[in-house]
Amino acid sequence: MADIHSGACSTEAAPRRDWPLIRTNFSSGYPYEDVYGYARAVRVADQVFVSGTTARAHHLDGDAYKQMMAAIATVAAALGEAGAELRHVVRTVVYVLDMADIHQIARAHEETFGQSRPASTLVQVAALTPTSARVEIEVTAIIHD
Repeated sequence: MADIHSGACSTEAAPRRDWPLIRTNFSSGYPYEDVYGYARAVRVADQVFVSGTTARAHHLDGDAYKQMMAAIATVAAALGEAGAELRHVVRTVVYVLDMADIHQIARAHEETFGQSRPASTLVQVAALTPTSARVEIEVTAIIHD
């Protein structure tokens, strides 16, 4: 059996960098943020992480495309508060209730991110909150300019 600690691998700790990473939380005022204990977005250095986001209120009666576009608008607002833009998004994770909606969701995703083409994952789930939501998106952005 090979020794996994031989060769270039080391069990010594990497050198510690002594520069602070400042973490800033951003709230959208959505009531579940306080109930569940999360932030809409978190910025650490040049990275912004936006929590899973669904459409809200009057957009929840729309089809999957309209819901996805409404969720993306909320994501864009959160990114903006954190000093980022949709063009800075490097990863998306999309949760869908019904795979029959994939073409509508893909259309909204491509219209928004088609030029930057972030890494992306699509997952079918059993339920979303609120229960009338058809799609949820979370993003990671790196401010690169």
